[in-house]
Amino acid sequence: MPRPLDDRTVASVQQAIGYHFKDCSLLKRALTHRSASSEHMERLEFLGDAVLGLTIADCLHDKFPYYSEGELSRMRAALVRKESLMAVSDIWQLERFLIVGEGERKAGRLKSQSIAANAVESLIGAVFQESGWDEARHLIMHAWSPLLEEVDVDSVLDPKSRLQEFTQSKGWGLPEYRVTDHGVGTSPRFLAQCSINGERLAKGSGDRKKTAELDAADQAWKALSISDE
Repeated sequence: MPRPLDDRTVASVQQAIGYHFKDCSLLKRALTHRSASSEHMERLEFLGDAVLGLTIADCLHDKFPYYSEGELSRMRAALVRKESLMAVSDIWQLERFLIVGEGERKAGRLKSQSIAANAVESLIGAVFQESGWDEARHLIMHAWSPLLEEVDVDSVLDPKSRLQEFTQSKGWGLPEYRVTDHGVGTSPRFLAQCSINGERLAKGSGDRKKTAELDAADQAWKALSISDE
């Protein structure tokens, strides 16, 4: 059975996100992973994902009136992706409040940081369900304000796309990636090697194949950018 939310936890979460729940059972569900209870966050996560996407789209549409649909879509994708959700989760310090099954924690930490990212969406969904659009939008705009200040078209290319644009501009062709899977339970599980024209440039790692490739691409781009100066 998941542990109950004590008054101190409720107060801490509410202070962190800047919203006071009338129904604390809704807050508890938003913080509960499916590994801990059948009453878990996933439906609220589904709702919060939609509210977040629309809020960010509305904000970008107003903030950048001369950008194309494609440019706006790229910025929205960057602002709602896992890494952005995890940044908000860190600000809210959600990891220590999440209710998960024993198998989802190791040495006091979550095995998968995706749970904390998903909890951001479930909390948004919970606020929307309880108080509607205005309160949910206020929550999102406050939490995402630092990210919205920094976002622009040039900043949202993922490392692989950025590296590809760079190498093609130089006439070097497409980067190639070779990924080694070290198996379940190994951290990091995947190691990636990035090569251009057969020359091995950089290595990267991650818990997923895509993450390892992105890390390798980022390291390669940094190395090429420095050498190109």
